[in-house]
Amino acid sequence: MARGVLFPLALIAASAGGLAGPADAQDRTMSVTGLPTQIAVTPVLQDGVKQPRQLTLSVADSTDGPAPREYVLRLDLGVLKGVVDVDAKPCDVAAGQATCRIKVTDPDRVPGVALTLRAATGSQAGDSGVLHVTGEADGRALKAVDATVQVGGANLVVAGDRLPTGLKVGDTAPIPVSFRNVGSASASGVLMAFRFTEGSKPARRFDNCEYSERSSFAEKRSALCAFDVDVPPRTEFRLPDDAAVEVTAAALHELVQVDVYPDAPGMREYLRRGYPYERGSGPQLKLRGTDGPQTGERYGNATSWESTYYITNTADLSVTGADISGKVGDEVVADLGLRNDGPAWLGDVQDPTEFASLHVELPDGVSVVGLPKDCLRGGSGEYVCPLGPLDSDARLSFPFKVKLAKPLKDAHGKIQVRQAEWSRYDTNPSNDSAPIGFSTTSASPSADPSTDPTPGTGATGGNTGGEPSPSATSGGAHSGDEPGDGDLASTGAGTVTWIAALAVLLIGGGIAARAVVRRRRA
Repeated sequence: MARGVLFPLALIAASAGGLAGPADAQDRTMSVTGLPTQIAVTPVLQDGVKQPRQLTLSVADSTDGPAPREYVLRLDLGVLKGVVDVDAKPCDVAAGQATCRIKVTDPDRVPGVALTLRAATGSQAGDSGVLHVTGEADGRALKAVDATVQVGGANLVVAGDRLPTGLKVGDTAPIPVSFRNVGSASASGVLMAFRFTEGSKPARRFDNCEYSERSSFAEKRSALCAFDVDVPPRTEFRLPDDAAVEVTAAALHELVQVDVYPDAPGMREYLRRGYPYERGSGPQLKLRGTDGPQTGERYGNATSWESTYYITNTADLSVTGADISGKVGDEVVADLGLRNDGPAWLGDVQDPTEFASLHVELPDGVSVVGLPKDCLRGGSGEYVCPLGPLDSDARLSFPFKVKLAKPLKDAHGKIQVRQAEWSRYDTNPSNDSAPIGFSTTSASPSADPSTDPTPGTGATGGNTGGEPSPSATSGGAHSGDEPGDGDLASTGAGTVTWIAALAVLLIGGGIAARAVVRRRRA
């Protein structure tokens, strides 16, 4: 994961209280990310060296919707001529404009535009210009964003140790982060933004911080703290032990991230990214200074620090079958379900790929006429639905639209979740499969194979521990008119797009795709 770029797993959002379906296309709010309102670039040094300032721009949906399939960013570089030199990749530069066309082949890893800014030869401290960025995502215009780029000024960079190993649920650990001003002017005020994944949260709340919770398990909780301090060049501050992370019951594979910026105009809005925040209560969180200027040998150019920690925990995936009845020739919906009974969420913040798959087997005489989106047709009446990360109380709905093609009596199919190596977290395998029952009454008058069948209704019922089957009307997907054309089953972890080639590997191997095509962690 690129440092300084917020993890794009808002793309696979997790609901705290139920299903979290993808945002409607009309409601999508795509915006440019990674461009702060104020950017300080180190002046050319006496020996002619130009120290770089690096940024990564991308596009994300602030409504926790799916990633864009493609996007275009246009950077107006003309105003910056003579102030800073800008290297933008992968982009075409002509007539003072950089045009960056990005195709997204993996929605879990949205590529970004890498910017490197260096003070131009002959520029002086205090020279500035505005970087103007426009563009489109999936054909829809993005809101234009601007950043003031200045030669000199305050430039805060961070450093820190890793969080300790061996943490357990209920433990707290100080966040070991410090920052240093490597710029040429004092920072009058500091902003620090904290991000916590599903199983982590701030151990305390403070009066000079504001807090937000959202649906993405990769960015479950956020805090933004403001510090009224002056940070002269070559000085540093560190967080006190009161700034700590608490391990919650849902923890498994966790990440904590801290970003630091001078408190410049517009920076708070940039760091909030359109999400609502509420002010905390209690004491003030105060930074700790150091005695005099420091060497800064452990600092680089990063404005963002992050650390992962893994704990031992368990989760319980449970599937729900159905009992389907109707007349021969009817098309009915078999509303199948899967849930995570926790306590842990399932996934890996540094490897946001599929970790399990849902397998559905249907008996002879039952044909699928509408698949939940991203479920795949296999052979011999088997269908496979890959599963991405799930939050700690995810509820999934998989509505299979089927046709009762011939008389059936006590015919049964099966729904089963296969978890590959992730099964070690599930200590209750007894509810990993459930039957799907089918029966028919006398044929419908319109059940002639040469004519369109008259739609019927199917009664669905739970088959796992007496639990009712999840309803498609509560946020689940709806099947399409043709197999594979329906909406994705709402996973409680948002929309995940899978390529067709993956289906061959996944079905042929009979296990979760993660065990066949595993992406390595960075």
